[in-house]
Amino acid sequence: MTIALLLGLVYVFAWCADNVAGASYMHRPIVVGALTGLVMGHFQEGMIIGATMELAWMGFLPYAGMITGEERIGAILGTYFAISTGNSFEVAITIALPAAVLGAYISTTFNTVGSYVMHRCDNWAKEGEIDKINRFHIMYGVIKCVFMTVVVIATVLIGSEAIQALINAIPEALMNGLGKASDLLPAVGFAMLLNVMWDKRFIPLYFVGFALSTYLELNVMAITILALGMALYRLFMREEELNNE
Repeated sequence: MTIALLLGLVYVFAWCADNVAGASYMHRPIVVGALTGLVMGHFQEGMIIGATMELAWMGFLPYAGMITGEERIGAILGTYFAISTGNSFEVAITIALPAAVLGAYISTTFNTVGSYVMHRCDNWAKEGEIDKINRFHIMYGVIKCVFMTVVVIATVLIGSEAIQALINAIPEALMNGLGKASDLLPAVGFAMLLNVMWDKRFIPLYFVGFALSTYLELNVMAITILALGMALYRLFMREEELNNE
């Protein structure tokens, strides 16, 4: 029960970081997974699972208000059940992805139901009652946060034994297939991100990064530092050009 309540607080933190702190990205799997591991006394495992989820979900972003996935719930439940059952990232992502999609459906349903009471704000807007609109907005957010937190706590209280029984019921061949598919998810995450950011101006940089990784065997951190240096150099040179004009 204690762990369930603490994981509920982790969700509250992640929800507030996303909705109150101005999209600070502290709600992402790399943070939430680490906090979940910390609650369970396995901080390192939680951070590894969360970081791997982050690679897989790097392109898992909302578009035009559409909630593509509740990654907070997915990261918490995936990390929790993977650690509690002694399984690896394959199991974590197997649980996390459906949980995130299901959480998105729950969140969207909550918003849909809430849209019917939003019309009260129309009357307050006509009357200039801005304070009432603000209070309503805050209260609605608090109720939604509590509702989603209860979903997390209730799922954790089901217990790892039920999840372990479900995992044991999955055929070994299917689990092996899920393991291979999970290995591809980081590449899929990067592909989704590139699909949003892709621009013909970045094509040379893409091949530069590929060459540095493949032929010089530089890791991601080294390439990131080089890219940051190039970006800052370009920024400073551009400022100097503008000052000279």
